[in-house]
Amino acid sequence: MTVMLKVELFGLRLPEIRPGDDLVGMILRAASSEAIELCDYDVLVITSKVLSKALGLLVNIEGVKPSRKAYKIARKANSDPRFIELLLRESDNVVVAVPFKRIVEEGIVDIGFLSKRPSEAMKALGFYPTVFITVRDGMLWSESGIDTSNHPSGVYSIPPRNLDSIARQISEEICRRTGKRVAVVISDTELFPWGAMDVARGSYGVEPMKREFGEPDFYGKPKFGGVDNIAFMISSAAALLMGQRGEGIPVVILRGLKYEWSEEGVNKTLSTISPLRRLPKAFLETIKHTAVVLGLFKLLKFLQF
Repeated sequence: MTVMLKVELFGLRLPEIRPGDDLVGMILRAASSEAIELCDYDVLVITSKVLSKALGLLVNIEGVKPSRKAYKIARKANSDPRFIELLLRESDNVVVAVPFKRIVEEGIVDIGFLSKRPSEAMKALGFYPTVFITVRDGMLWSESGIDTSNHPSGVYSIPPRNLDSIARQISEEICRRTGKRVAVVISDTELFPWGAMDVARGSYGVEPMKREFGEPDFYGKPKFGGVDNIAFMISSAAALLMGQRGEGIPVVILRGLKYEWSEEGVNKTLSTISPLRRLPKAFLETIKHTAVVLGLFKLLKFLQF
């Protein structure tokens, strides 16, 4: 008789987080109030935003003084120069400016598909006509994770740096208080062309990525694949409970996942496997190879849509 495999998700509601709060204590109390006891090899998924709140990484935009560079970029992007200044401070590099409002206005993206309330969606685009893609701690972000959603007007949260290290600190503190060995994944919502998804920004305990490329498949052939990003999958699974509109579930316990304990975090793993500095060369090689294999005309036709 085969044993059914299953993974369980338990969402934890927390009260409003304030700077200096004992986040680990709040998580343990929330679990206890739901009659949930942490077990060895549970995975605790925590949104980066509650960490920002607990660590006091909140900025009131009214107190930000824009630099000359911020004014210059803001004028061209039709953005708030104070936000641009904050973006410049918190980014290691700003690499792409996406004219999102213009893309919607020209019908490239159907706003009616993105929102049930198109008029309200267009108002939101008025505040953020340009979306910036940045590099922060060796990873690509949308606007370095700076976020004003679910904050009072004018208040922005900033993700902590070194999230692998913070994930480790939380895991070790939980072990100190409970004796349980629990992995920790820190998640953040990221934008993709096909919609928003939660990704892992830091982790400790769980192996971030499987390294099984070329391993024998079911029929013994070398597998083209097997590099599963476990940390990202965990974050996406937890997001099913966390939601995006103030559900008040910033922490999820994932139970039943079989994994090998790992000291290596997802940030370090991704930076090692595919450093961002190599992406332009990979992109250029892909363009050249496409032109050779499929023909330059085919490539130009695709670029013109």
